[in-house]
Amino acid sequence: MIKEKRLNNKIIYFIIFIIVIILLALLVKANLTLKDEFENSDTIIFLGNEGIAPILYNEKGRAKGVAVDIAKALGKKTGHKIEVRGVDWDEAQNMLLLEEADALLHINPNPEREKIYDFSDELLESEFSIFIKSGNISIKKVDDLKNKTVGIESGGYPYTLLENYDGINIEIITDWQKGFQDVASGKLDAIVVDRWIGEYELAESRVKGIQIIDQPIEFQYSRIAVKKGNKELLSLINNGLKEINEDGTMAEILSKWKEKRVIYLTEERLRSTFLYSIIIVLGLILLISLYWINKLSKLSKKLESDVKQRTQELHNSNKLLRKANAELEKISMSDGLTTIPNRRCFDVVFQKTWDISLKEGKPLAIIMIDIDNFKLFNDTYGHLAGDQCLKSVAEGIKSIIKRKGDLVARFGGEEFVVMLSNNTEDGAAMVAEDMRMKIESLQIKNQKVDSVITISLGVAATIPRDDMCPYDLINWADKALYQGKEEGRNKVTRFRSLYNNF
Repeated sequence: MIKEKRLNNKIIYFIIFIIVIILLALLVKANLTLKDEFENSDTIIFLGNEGIAPILYNEKGRAKGVAVDIAKALGKKTGHKIEVRGVDWDEAQNMLLLEEADALLHINPNPEREKIYDFSDELLESEFSIFIKSGNISIKKVDDLKNKTVGIESGGYPYTLLENYDGINIEIITDWQKGFQDVASGKLDAIVVDRWIGEYELAESRVKGIQIIDQPIEFQYSRIAVKKGNKELLSLINNGLKEINEDGTMAEILSKWKEKRVIYLTEERLRSTFLYSIIIVLGLILLISLYWINKLSKLSKKLESDVKQRTQELHNSNKLLRKANAELEKISMSDGLTTIPNRRCFDVVFQKTWDISLKEGKPLAIIMIDIDNFKLFNDTYGHLAGDQCLKSVAEGIKSIIKRKGDLVARFGGEEFVVMLSNNTEDGAAMVAEDMRMKIESLQIKNQKVDSVITISLGVAATIPRDDMCPYDLINWADKALYQGKEEGRNKVTRFRSLYNNF
């Protein structure tokens, strides 16, 4: 009987021991799960293009660069752990769409990307420039890249940028050093890339015989992209960017560019909790579980309240943004100095008018205009007088245009362009002569050349055909303009007469 009782007690002790072991194992697993969830929820994963030093690159398995330091600074301001990975750029974009990461660093917006991403406020200025072989005089601007072989990075903004220009042969570059060597040897005609990246790569690789076209194709500010609809993360990033710009952190990163280490205490706290939970007795298991449930419940309620508040704030902000965007769109189509339409506006209207003229078989005329001796005027009287001269010339040209559908725009610098729909070269030449006389009658003194401000005008017209490029018409007018300047300035030159002389 005694032996049987002892046996029963051993069995009971063994069962209790097994239960305690199982409960401790469950406790360990629960704490590990909570630890993982807490860390994952507190960590923001940024992906960047691994091949764009000094913006972002990998060194000994770690992501480095200006964008990396900015991301770490954002982590400091927002209280989140930041993980930055440098990967293949196409792979990075796919990983974000698959929600394997939270955001993309240093990406330029375009219409296609705006369909799938939401973009932060401005991050870094991008100056997309053309790199060519030294002494290559055949390429001076982006239009000269037609029928040329141009190298670009895979998945980058330059690909979208060059798609707007017909006839450019695009080649993907996987090794920048080899790419620049191919330009120097003539295998590639040019490379289009962010100027900062290109110059850094040239300095690192020491490739010689490369020059940069002074006039960039486009200026842009890169952004941080999140998956479409992730408004909470986007708001967090924008608030962080605002703080590091206002407190000088951004300026310090850009000027000094040295790695900054971000220290977090959350991991240490989790370890302490984990170690403590292992040694607690069975009676505290329930209390710890209730503690975490209560804490997470409060956190969930607080997060829900914050989300509702931010949703309302975003709703109000979106109203203001829509109104501001409408104003910005209007401003972006006008020249800030002369208030007439700018080059961007002209390109849009010209393409539409070309398509209509092509469909209806009607003529279309272009007048290219350049202010004579403007640099001398600017050097003599100063930039303020030069700005006033540009305004006066713009107003004078605009005063001659009466018909609906015609357009006067500032083409760049001291150049203007006039589009005359349904007009022949003869008719356009008469309008150009009126403009020439109008500007001359303004009697704007130019002491440097002992005369008044005058303009030279090149006129060209055609009936568009399917086999023609719209910018051929602009080039014809431009050739006529510069022929007129070579022949003494202050005159109207017609492309037809110039062509007949060839």
